[in-house]
Amino acid sequence: MCTCSCRFKTSVTIAVAGFVLLSLSLSAVIPQTAPQAALSTGRFLVAGKQLRDPNFARTVVLLLNYGESGARGVIINRPTDVKLATMFPEIRGLQRRMDTVYLGGPRTERSDIFCELLDLLDRRHEGCLVLQQPYNVQVGAGTMNPATVLRVLVGAGTRGTVCTSRAPASRADATAVVGDNPNRLQMHHQLQVILQPDPGDPQERYLASLQAIGIDMRQHDVRFVEDNWESPALGAWARAGRVARRPGNHPIHLFPAGRAARTLDQLWRWRVQRYYGSTASRWLCRTPTASGRWHYRRAHRAIPYEDILLRSEIEHCHYYFEVADVEALKAVYDTYEREAKRCLEADLVMPAHDYNLKCSHLFNVLDTRGAIGVTERANYFRRMRNVARDISTLYAAQREQLGHPLLKSSAGLVAAAEPPPGEDTAVAPADEASPFVLEIGSEELPPADLSSAMRQLQAAVPAMLDQLRLGYESLTVYGTPRRLVVMVSGLAPRQTDLETVVKGPPADRAFDADGQPTAAGLGFARGKGVEVGDLQVVEEQGRRSVAAVVRETGRAAVEVLSEALPGCLAGITFDRSMRWNASNLAYSRPLRWLLALYGPQQVPFSYAGIDSGRCSRGLRPYGSPAIVIDDAGAYASVMQANGVVTNPEARRSLIRDEAAEMAAQRDGVWHEDPDLLDEVTHLVERPTLFCGRFEARFLALPPEVLVAVMKKHQRYFPVYAGDGSLLPHFIGVRNGDAEHLDTVTAGNEHVLRARFADAEYFYGKDTRQALGDFLPRLQTLTFQVDLGSMLDKVHRLERLTPQAAQLLGLSESDTAAATRAAALSKADLATNMVVEMTALQGTMGAHYARLSGESDAVAAALGEQYQQVSTTPAGLALALADRCDSLLGLFAAAGLAPRGSNDPFALRRAALGIIETLITNCTSCDLRRLLSLAAPSLPVSGDAATQEAVLQFIIGRLEGVLRDRGYPASVVKAVLAAQGHDPYAASQAAHELNDALADDDWPTLLAAYSRCVRITRAIEGPLILCPDDFDLPAEKALRDAYQSAAAALDGSASVSRFITALRKLEPAITTFFLDVLVMDEDPARRDNRLALLQGISALPDGIADMSRLEGF
Repeated sequence: MCTCSCRFKTSVTIAVAGFVLLSLSLSAVIPQTAPQAALSTGRFLVAGKQLRDPNFARTVVLLLNYGESGARGVIINRPTDVKLATMFPEIRGLQRRMDTVYLGGPRTERSDIFCELLDLLDRRHEGCLVLQQPYNVQVGAGTMNPATVLRVLVGAGTRGTVCTSRAPASRADATAVVGDNPNRLQMHHQLQVILQPDPGDPQERYLASLQAIGIDMRQHDVRFVEDNWESPALGAWARAGRVARRPGNHPIHLFPAGRAARTLDQLWRWRVQRYYGSTASRWLCRTPTASGRWHYRRAHRAIPYEDILLRSEIEHCHYYFEVADVEALKAVYDTYEREAKRCLEADLVMPAHDYNLKCSHLFNVLDTRGAIGVTERANYFRRMRNVARDISTLYAAQREQLGHPLLKSSAGLVAAAEPPPGEDTAVAPADEASPFVLEIGSEELPPADLSSAMRQLQAAVPAMLDQLRLGYESLTVYGTPRRLVVMVSGLAPRQTDLETVVKGPPADRAFDADGQPTAAGLGFARGKGVEVGDLQVVEEQGRRSVAAVVRETGRAAVEVLSEALPGCLAGITFDRSMRWNASNLAYSRPLRWLLALYGPQQVPFSYAGIDSGRCSRGLRPYGSPAIVIDDAGAYASVMQANGVVTNPEARRSLIRDEAAEMAAQRDGVWHEDPDLLDEVTHLVERPTLFCGRFEARFLALPPEVLVAVMKKHQRYFPVYAGDGSLLPHFIGVRNGDAEHLDTVTAGNEHVLRARFADAEYFYGKDTRQALGDFLPRLQTLTFQVDLGSMLDKVHRLERLTPQAAQLLGLSESDTAAATRAAALSKADLATNMVVEMTALQGTMGAHYARLSGESDAVAAALGEQYQQVSTTPAGLALALADRCDSLLGLFAAAGLAPRGSNDPFALRRAALGIIETLITNCTSCDLRRLLSLAAPSLPVSGDAATQEAVLQFIIGRLEGVLRDRGYPASVVKAVLAAQGHDPYAASQAAHELNDALADDDWPTLLAAYSRCVRITRAIEGPLILCPDDFDLPAEKALRDAYQSAAAALDGSASVSRFITALRKLEPAITTFFLDVLVMDEDPARRDNRLALLQGISALPDGIADMSRLEGF
């Protein structure tokens, strides 16, 4: 094994009886010396040689050889001193004391952290097999080590496997900050752990591992929050969470916890994935100075970070952002992809995997360079996904051919300890109404899922109790992130008795002529459990049949609830669910406990492999202690005594009141944000508020940036001054009590300071040039491979936007503003701030436009283009042009229209944006014309068929919008058939037509009009009307009424005007059909009368298709 001086990322991957993934890593430099084997054992080949170099401490290199893994090498520092011998008894004889590269303080090195965690896993998982594997392919994160990502596909066995890998660090993304921010480093590290199957308590094990490396849960705000991953472009998703840890004076620590992804079909089910991120090692190994720079600690001195790695940070950032050759890297990507496919053809899994990882890294570099647009991502993801799928399929087949050797020896994973069930002595069945409580305990639910589940239970439980015939006094549904609670007061002890009359065979078949029961009568009585003599003869609609009165005695409430509750839980659905164990049942997050009590009685049932009991769990910061509930009636008081606020309204009120009070204490104002308030309410079980502050210098940043960081990233509430400006304060909510609140506050301040420092850096870099100066960079940012770059799209918008403005009837000044806005519309996509925080696209464009001297109208149009509704004239024209260009272009480009739930380019949202913008602004626009104007500028064919497909796609979204507004389906269909191309006109027509349907004379009007349509429907082509040829009074009256109605409408698309005209026509129509024989024997007379009726039938053309209305 040869080594050389190089930068590298250490990623320790652990596969423990299934799937948990933990990550920590080292920054290190391997000396330019090759270690020699010095010791060989039967199971491992261990090489230990002290490497002496004036620049580095001593190290030991272990060469490990276990089974199929082959001989691999890894640097392990201070092995015996950190209990490495616990995992490898064969190396106990190695030197007792070894220093670490760069690090020397006792129990503070990152290698210590790894080994402490490995030792913990060895002890907790009883015989967890440790495999050390280096892996040196450069990737952005260590999650793709084949020791985990591939081995887990076929199961690592029920025995744990610990794998260590080293790979080059590569923060090849837009988060690099050229060494200006100590929280953004190239050198990041990760320890991965895989648990398979889910042991039942992965979160508890995870938190225990943090305790093991010195993180006190009570001193920090540690919580599991939603971190779902979804990629429509990949057709893949994962339900996931992360741990948000806000330590005092240290950066936030994010530990993603991935769950059952659909990317590899069913291969990744029932596993738990954990990552220990690099910031844990930073916290334990480095000390921030007053200037914000990090120092590495040694026993006798601190080494400045800049003396070690800062220069390499700057150089890599400079390369990723400015130097990387886009075209060359794209060519290299294609070469690597071809080589990966060649490896697959040769059945070479690992080389193919290496090349696919290299493709992934190149994608990150290209993305950072600004060469990949939002739409082009889908193509790259598809290519990498296809190769990854083929690699996975081939790997699984290979392992099967080898007989899965690692599955043959398994020690088993220690199952989660069950909480004490409490005394459940025999309790006499209740004979009077008692309270009932159901608690569904799970891992932390995302806020939206919690709200959804509460709404579903609020409807489902009353329906279930009604179906069970169990009366009750009141029912309440509460919820916290970890539990859903149903509390029923005064629930009946038994079902009410049920008496039903069941009809049987005809009476003459059930009894013979002598009145004796026949075989049919006897069988019916026997089947219903009644005596033949109790059968009754009933008569209905002239038919006589026998009937039996069936009486069903009510059963005990506990008995029927036990049968019904599993179905009730199964009925709870979510937009995205996950499966975590062999039950294969789906829920938003893994279920961990079930509590069901009727009075003092336990209601026994099982769901998702969990048996119900009387034990709940306490607050996460307290270690989730078991809480035994003796009686359903005591549930609320017991939970309150344990600090759990189950009522979300109580939590919401507490947060609202204390936030307003805290803001007032600092001479500020708290503005209620309903969405953020709801989210924070559903993130905590015991809210404790704190108020932090940040440096006033950050107030120089745009307020939109500061608010976005506080709300989106940290879920903080901003504090405002009376004039609406921001104050240097924020309000956060801790999950837990006020113990160590000062530490938590300081930690949150540090977190926010780091994020604001990022924003300050990006903003300062962006404002060195005008917004228009960013336009050339759009040439390297692909919109879609067939549609060109983002700059190409800008040029199309420069042509289409003034045409849209003319179509909308805008003034000359508004048209000029819209055209200028189109020229700058995508420039902010190349700015550093938007690359970092994409949610600020448009917002930053508007801000930078004002700084660049653009008019307010131009800035407003830029700021509105990504909003669902634009309100200014210039913004309206730009938004319509942008969305029509995207819709028509993507429909035309290789058929990229949405299919099913797959909508990688958010075209449904684009269509809805067109609709809502036009309706909100009360603006008519013929989308047929606008699409035809967009077609010539496209580099692909936007022919008439494609334009019609796009129009129908928009009409489909418009139908949903109108139905959501409460209009009947028939009204919506009638209007869209005539005016679907104009969303605002269609919405007005639906409103007016719906009002007309409520009029008393509507049935008469529709009946009169429908007679005209039905009698002329089969006629092919229009007939010629000769108005002077009518001689009967009724004919002349209808002719005159028709001519007046047609003149009144005069091409108008107003439903109201048509209804008014029809109301005047109706008497003449009625008289005409009474007095005139339309189908006269004389062809000329007949055709003239039919021509008149054809004219009446055509009056609502372009207004609504009346034949689609109910009752037509």
